[in-house]
This record gives sequence, C-alpha cells and structure tokens, in this order.
Amino acid sequence: MKLLSIIVAGLAYFALGGLWFTPLFGKYWDKAVGFKRPPQWRPSAIYYIGPLLGCLVAAFATAYLAQLAHAQSLADFLRVGLLVGVGYGATITTVNAIAPNMPCPGLYAAVVGSYHLTGLVLCAAVMYWFS
Repeated sequence: MKLLSIIVAGLAYFALGGLWFTPLFGKYWDKAVGFKRPPQWRPSAIYYIGPLLGCLVAAFATAYLAQLAHAQSLADFLRVGLLVGVGYGATITTVNAIAPNMPCPGLYAAVVGSYHLTGLVLCAAVMYWFS
C-alpha cells in the first residue's frame, strides 16, 4: 500500500462529496433528511472534518482489500471498488435510511448510497493510477 495513493484517493472521495452534496444533489439530500438550509448557513468544522476522516479511513480499507485481492489491473481495482461500494457503502446507507425519523428513505438511499458507490470506485481507480 502506498500512503500517497491512500491520501489522494481519500481526498478525491471527499472532494466528490463536496460536489455531490452541494451543487449536484444537495437539494435532494436536504429533502431526504428533512433539512431546510437557513439563509447564509455556515456549517461547523465537524461538518467537514468528520467526512474527511471517514473518506481517508475508507480509502485505507479499500487499499488494504485491493492488496489482499492482489489487484493489479484497472479492472481488478474497479472490481474491488464496486464490491466495497455496493457491499458496504450503498448497503449500509440503505439500512440506515430505514430509520423511523427519515422523511424520504428511498431518496436518502439513492443519493447517499450512489455517492458512496461512486466515491469508492473513484478511490480504487486512483489507487490503480498510483500502483
């Protein structure tokens, strides 16, 4: 495992989240969780630090699984990313969406689950590039 690939993959995953949950699908996420953004709303630092750390940990886990799978080709890395994205990211998100206080669980599962799937495949692709 190359530390630089893990860091770059985690940062790419995090940056994707910045796009995904703001200009691309932010209004759908807001609707899914029942959040109304106040005018001039400024989230606290934990709003950024928590996801950044989570993306770095997920990138590390994906790199470790790619190593265990002896991934060498782009197809190998993408299979690992898909397995992790569907098997963990999208699945756990969908289970969490079923919480009784979630206004739109299907929308939440679609927005957040597809983010994790896409982000983890992106992580795997970045790792291949650095391999």
